[in-house]
Amino acid sequence: IKARHNLLVLFGARLVISLTPATVCMVCSVFKKGRCKAGKGNCTMEQGPGCRTRDMFYFNIRDGFAYNHTQLDCSEDCKSWKLIRGNLKVSSFCCNDEDFCNKYKGRSKKWKPH
Repeated sequence: IKARHNLLVLFGARLVISLTPATVCMVCSVFKKGRCKAGKGNCTMEQGPGCRTRDMFYFNIRDGFAYNHTQLDCSEDCKSWKLIRGNLKVSSFCCNDEDFCNKYKGRSKKWKPH
């Protein structure tokens, strides 16, 4: 069930009631192997883009870019994008369709969620 944020606005002689859906997102600084290893919590986006998932990959000579960990949070400026800078590659994904939609989105091939 999504949380709802009620906003009352007085416009002239009319009272306008607006229901704006809020989205609750998972927060984790280091999500790895199906678990949050550091910085666990949640955040709420009252309006705007929503929950962000960022997968971190590091380059090594033997395997190329290998998945390392995922970061989960809320973002006002949430867009899907990819960045490669030196030995770091970051893939960012966004969602706002349901509460905790960014939970367990790590891209590792070495673990499977239960």
